[in-house]
Parts: sequence; structure tokens; C-alpha cells
Amino acid sequence: MTVGAILLAAGSARRMGEDKLLADLGGRPLVEHALEAILAAGLAGPLVAVAPGSMLVERWGTKARCVEVADHALGMGHSLAAAIEAAPLEWSAAIVFLGDMPFVRPDTLAMLAGRAMPNAIVRPAFGGEPGNPVLWGREHFPALARLTGDQGGRALLRALPVQLLECGDPGVLIDVDTPEALAEARRRPV
Repeated sequence: MTVGAILLAAGSARRMGEDKLLADLGGRPLVEHALEAILAAGLAGPLVAVAPGSMLVERWGTKARCVEVADHALGMGHSLAAAIEAAPLEWSAAIVFLGDMPFVRPDTLAMLAGRAMPNAIVRPAFGGEPGNPVLWGREHFPALARLTGDQGGRALLRALPVQLLECGDPGVLIDVDTPEALAEARRRPV
């Protein structure tokens, strides 16, 4: 089974007031930590959903294939739908990774990939609390491609059976979406 990775990096950063994904974290842009975890885990792709003209297109070159999302400002659902539409046919599943989650470990991604099945939805958990990223089997790609708005796959996660995978990785619960969260992230080792 080929498991690919989709990295959502086209957000508008409305709560941050600046592009949080480019904020410095340990000497690198915050979003680069997510990309490095994907690459270290050996996932196919990755596909990165970006806003048109994003500096990430030039910065990452051949490390990732960027999918420019013209309607990214309408919400995460649009970005995820555009990236899923661009997924190669050989992918049997995709792990959808949020660009503002710099502490997810590569071994967690590998654990998720190990649970890939065409009909699977696998969500990591830490201490019983569901987190991100989420593995989506190919059977769910059509539903993901129809997403709109700012909810991403949340409604689908509520409506469909989801397997929780306890992973021992607190990074699956840490997203950096406010100035306070960024300050806290800068106090953590990366």
C-alpha cells in the first residue's frame, strides 16, 4: 500500500495576525518541522496545499509538490479538497497533516501508515484524547474532495467510524494557532 501525505499550509492565520507557518521555531519556519517529519517517515508525496504565490513553493523545490489553492481563504475544507484532487492514483491512503503542528514525531506517522486500508480512518490519540494528523483510506477521498468551509474533515470524523490509535506522542495534540501557543512552542525543544 502506498500512503501519501498531505500538508495543509494555505491558512489565512486570522487568529495570529501574521503568517504563523513562517514564524521562526528553532531557527526554521514552523511549517518546516511538519514537512521534515513527513519526509523522515518516508511517506509518499508530500502534497502541500498553499496559497497562490506562497514562498513555500520556491523554498521547498523538489522536497514537496505544492498545490496552489485559489479559494484557500474560504477555509480548510477547500484546501483539503484541492490537495485530495491532486493525490496520485497509486495512493491507497493519505495522512492529512496540519501545517501548524510542529511536534508530531515521524514514528507516529509511520504507525498511522501501518494501519492503512482503503476504508480506514485512523486518528492518533495521546492519553485517550484524539489528535492529528488523520489517515484517510482512499474510499474516503471522494467525500474529502467535496469539502468546503473551514471545518476540514471534522464533520466526516463525527459521521464515520474512526479507529483511535494510542501513540504516546503528545505532539498530536499541540497546534500552534495563537500568539500564546507560538510562545509556548518556542519554550519546547524541537
